Amino acid sequence: MDTTVLIWIIVVIVVVLAIAAVVVVVTSKGRRERRQRRQHEHAEKLRAEARDADARAREHEAGLAQARADAAAATAESERAKAQAIHADLEAEQRAADIDVHAAEAARRRQEQAETLRKADKVDPFVATDRDGGETGAPRRSDT
Repeated sequence: MDTTVLIWIIVVIVVVLAIAAVVVVVTSKGRRERRQRRQHEHAEKLRAEARDADARAREHEAGLAQARADAAAATAESERAKAQAIHADLEAEQRAADIDVHAAEAARRRQEQAETLRKADKVDPFVATDRDGGETGAPRRSDT
């Protein structure tokens, strides 16, 4: 073989290798860009899902806050009703004391009512009672 042919073969091989290298570089850059675009789109999707989850969590928290407010309002209404009941009891006691004819009957009824209230106080977790079941006036502490 002639040296000229050998040189041409080497030149052709070098040119083919150079073209192959350029093709590999160009296609790898395109693949890298596509992969980065896919990763970016995936990250954006995750961010959107996180925002949606956050919005749902906030809505749930708002519902819980409303439920707590409703419970507090019901408790306040219950306390108002208790205060009205106590006021009515006091008024009934004053009127009963003025009536001599019905004094014995009124005393018996007050005793029954007091027993019922003591039983209710023993059962009620929000009322502190002494050993005899009487209300101490202090609210019972809650463990929750």
